[in-house]
Amino acid sequence: MRTPEPLLILTTDELLAERWQGLADRVLHGRQADALDAWRRDGHRLVVADLGLGSPTSPLWESAAWKRSAHGLQILAASSVPSEDEGLTLMNAGASGYCHSHGPLDTLRQALEVIASGELWVGRALLSRLLRLVDSRLPRAGLADWSSGLTDREREVAHHAAVGESNALIGDTLGITERTVKAHLKAIFEKLGVEDRLQLALRVHGVR
Repeated sequence: MRTPEPLLILTTDELLAERWQGLADRVLHGRQADALDAWRRDGHRLVVADLGLGSPTSPLWESAAWKRSAHGLQILAASSVPSEDEGLTLMNAGASGYCHSHGPLDTLRQALEVIASGELWVGRALLSRLLRLVDSRLPRAGLADWSSGLTDREREVAHHAAVGESNALIGDTLGITERTVKAHLKAIFEKLGVEDRLQLALRVHGVR
């Protein structure tokens, strides 16, 4: 299913542009970073940006147009050779998501749907790094500030998940199965009204 919201595809790669045309019902093709400014001025939000548009010495996210407009847009940054370091840099630069530029169209549509709803789209490994970064930079809130209504075990699971530990590692640490960890996380998300681990991490650190 195509994204109903207007979409700016930012790339000079004609084959990639043709492929991305299938992501949304209404698509505008931009070939320069300045298209971000016009897209934001027109009141639109969604962008899928080919990071190949920049160069090693002048990457797209360091362009003046990106710096002016990124925080007013919801940008899915697409790389032909994605890496955790590049992904972390992009998220710090204001991107809402990071993916492989040649990933399946269904995956790209799902990513656009997620960022259009105000959430972030990143891979599991990058998410773990983001969570560890949050944990290292923010003090933790007191238990009374966020954990009311959780059981003792759910609090333990929440703390481990909030610092980027995998379900398997949490299970090994607490002596429970991975399936039980998943059940605890489902209950935690429902009780706290959060949808993912990043929101959970922010809640644990007192960021609403």
